[in-house]
Amino acid sequence: MTDDEAFTETTGALARAAHVSQPTVRKYTDLGLLPYIVASNRIRLYQPQAAQTVKRILAQRIAKRGRSRG
Repeated sequence: MTDDEAFTETTGALARAAHVSQPTVRKYTDLGLLPYIVASNRIRLYQPQAAQTVKRILAQRIAKRGRSRG
């Protein structure tokens, strides 16, 4: 496993990096949109680049919501 594949970010760290709430990260995870592993202490860990994925998902959801209102 290379560094860019390492799972090192907690839910809180990912939420802060993506500027969203922890429940948002959990929701996207539960929808199967974010890969993660569970550490031995039962904490979900994400890849560092997952913050960009969260931002992209959020932008797509906002754009879709905007189109449906018109």
